[in-house]
Amino acid sequence: NHVMAIQGVRGGNNCGGIASTDDSKSHAEGLLVGPTQQGKPDLTWLRSRLEEYKKPSGSNGIRMVTLVNPGNPTGVSLSHAFLKEIAQLTKEYGVWLIMDCTYEHFDIHRNNRDVENPNIPYPCLDQEHIIHIFSFSKGYAMAGFRTGYLAFSSKNGSEGKGTLAYEQMLKTQDTIAICTSRISQMAALGALQAGREWVNDQVKTLEVGRNAILEAMSSLEEIIGGTGAMYVMGKLPDSTDDKQFASSLVEHFGVAVIPGSFCGYPGWIRVCYSNLPPELCLEAASRLKRGILELTKK
Repeated sequence: NHVMAIQGVRGGNNCGGIASTDDSKSHAEGLLVGPTQQGKPDLTWLRSRLEEYKKPSGSNGIRMVTLVNPGNPTGVSLSHAFLKEIAQLTKEYGVWLIMDCTYEHFDIHRNNRDVENPNIPYPCLDQEHIIHIFSFSKGYAMAGFRTGYLAFSSKNGSEGKGTLAYEQMLKTQDTIAICTSRISQMAALGALQAGREWVNDQVKTLEVGRNAILEAMSSLEEIIGGTGAMYVMGKLPDSTDDKQFASSLVEHFGVAVIPGSFCGYPGWIRVCYSNLPPELCLEAASRLKRGILELTKK
C-alpha cells in the first residue's frame, strides 16, 4: 500500500513511479524498496542509499523512509533495539521515518517491548523526525471503517518538526476529506473504550492456527514470520512458479494462499492464519501440509 500510494503521488516514468532496488541511476525512480534478511530490513543497504543520495547542502535526495512493524507481508516483529537503530540512522541523515504500526497488537512475543519501560504495551519513539501510523483495521477488526490516527513528537513545542508536520497535514486533510464518517468515529470510540485487553483476548485465539500453520510449512526450506501480524512466509523449491503453486493448492487441496511474487517475494508463498476460527484453521493447515508435501515431491 505504501508503494502504491507513493507511486501515485510521486510520478516518474509513465507517471507511475518506479519501485526499484536497482543501483543504476538510468531512471528517475520514485522510490526504492530495500532488501531484507529473514524479513528484517537491511540497514547496511539503507545507510549506503542514504549516503549515496546525500547532497552537499546537507539535505538528502531521500526524503522519507517507511517501515511496517510488525511486518506485512513478512509476519516478522522487529525488536525495540532495531527500531531505535533505524531511528538513529534516519536522524543522522535528516530524513523522516514513517512507522506503520497497524499490526501493533500482533507482536506475538513482545519483541517491540522497551526493556526500560516494560509496562508500555507498544512504545512509540519520541523523536521529531518520526511519525507513527495506527489503525483500527486489524486489532479491532474495523477494516471497512477506514479509521486510524497518527502520533507525532511534541518535542520543541510549536517549533518542533512534529508540530510543524501536523499543521501541514491538517491543511492537506482539509482539501481531501474533512473527516472520516461519523459512524466510523463512533465505532472507533467504542473500540477504545473496550480497550487493549479485549483485543489481546482475540489475538490469543489465533495461537492454535499459528502453530498449526508453522507446523504445516515446516518441510519447506526456509520460513519467516509467525512473530508478528498474522502471516507466515515459506520459500518454495528453486524454479517453482509461486503463482502456479498457489493455484494448485486451491484447485487440488482446497486451501488458499498468496503467491510471494504478489508482495515482493517471488518463489515464496504467504499464508494468513487469522481468516478462520481455530477449528477450521486446523483443517486448512492439514490441507496445506498435504499440498506442500505433494507439490514439492521430487
